Amino acid sequence: MENSFTEEEIKRNKKHNVRIYPFYKMFSLDFLFYYAITFIFLNNFKGFSASTILLADAFYPFFKMIFQIPCTVLIDKIGKRNSLIIGNIFMCIDILLMMGANSFWVLVLSNLFFAIGFVLKYTIEHNILYDSLPKGEKRGKLFSKIEGFSSSSFYIIDAICSALTGFLYVVNPYFPMTLCLLGCIIATIISYNFKHISYVHLERNRR
Repeated sequence: MENSFTEEEIKRNKKHNVRIYPFYKMFSLDFLFYYAITFIFLNNFKGFSASTILLADAFYPFFKMIFQIPCTVLIDKIGKRNSLIIGNIFMCIDILLMMGANSFWVLVLSNLFFAIGFVLKYTIEHNILYDSLPKGEKRGKLFSKIEGFSSSSFYIIDAICSALTGFLYVVNPYFPMTLCLLGCIIATIISYNFKHISYVHLERNRR
């Protein structure tokens, strides 16, 4: 359960969340470097066949379907901020497993962490921003503006990373994967800096 605060503390926490959200989204909207290089990394460098890679990837939507409800229960139990941190940590583990993969089942395990991390992150991220915005008629417009700016910033960075991926892979195949992991670590650190904004027990404290 999320912590409870006074109204003034909640207002400060909300402003803090809105301020750091664009920086978080720049690194967390999706993997940087990942999609342009992952298949080549696993196929040419790690030696997995195309059929093995595709079969392992087929577990990803299956895992997402299975863990959708358990992840929702987890979010209700430990709160949005804590769940977001866990989701980003799972994304980091996914990349680490892929970098060290030496068997089909390690790839499957990688997709398991990817699926759970994805479900946790994308169930929560938009809510953290929306819940942190002041209530009123302009709330929806402000949400769209911040969300749009944050997404645009990510796509600019992603385009630059995609252009660099090939050059980095030629130097060392681990370079783009390491930078992808670094992006996940940065997202995890920023997610840790989000503040709780729960009103739980606030009314009770007034009694």
